[in-house]
Amino acid sequence: MSTIFAFVKLFENKEYAEDFVNGKLFMNTIRSFKEYKDESGELRGDEYEGIIALYQPEKLGEIKVGDHIIPASDLAAPIVMHGDHLQNHNVFCIYSLNSRGHHNVSFETLSEFKRTLSLHESCFGLGKFCVVIINATKFIERCKSAIEKLNVNGNLGLVDYFNEHEFHGNMPENKLGYQKRSLFAHQREYRIKIDINSTEPGPYHLNVGDLSDIALITTPKEFNDQLELKLPDGSHA
Repeated sequence: MSTIFAFVKLFENKEYAEDFVNGKLFMNTIRSFKEYKDESGELRGDEYEGIIALYQPEKLGEIKVGDHIIPASDLAAPIVMHGDHLQNHNVFCIYSLNSRGHHNVSFETLSEFKRTLSLHESCFGLGKFCVVIINATKFIERCKSAIEKLNVNGNLGLVDYFNEHEFHGNMPENKLGYQKRSLFAHQREYRIKIDINSTEPGPYHLNVGDLSDIALITTPKEFNDQLELKLPDGSHA
């Protein structure tokens, strides 16, 4: 089981960062991320968002559409299946400093672990400012409480990453909405997902209450420069 030490959320405008510290979580629909086109590489947009199944051509026999049969060998790319209702769920995405992939940390592996936790350079394009949540447990508790008060279906958890060139089959039912391609793995995303069952799906603001007691505003570079890890034996990086 992965341990989450802290959260970091990047923003282009300081006003948005302050809104987050005030407890306002902007949640867009999964569909919006699927259809979003990044101007400078793949940062927010992902055409695989909301995926429920992925089938590799070489692992299929043939596909029949009416009286027409399409040999799997004729398929140019994997078949990607999306969940229509899942696309309407609202999500809040945040970078997590977690221990996934590092079950044991020693003096020899501490520097590598620090590199894993540091914000990846490619993430800098997500915003000039970042809010650091220094108490992950309290943040999660407040998010859960806000969802319970809404009386809607919702859950929270780490995003899992898959290789779109190798994965074949259905995504785990209990992790739908928490699947992204491995090229995004450096984002180490934690996600809050709710289904407000709106007739007109769109952005939603989830109010989790004032976060100023567990949050601070800085910049991505300052965060990386100030990040320090220390082991019980005094070793640090």
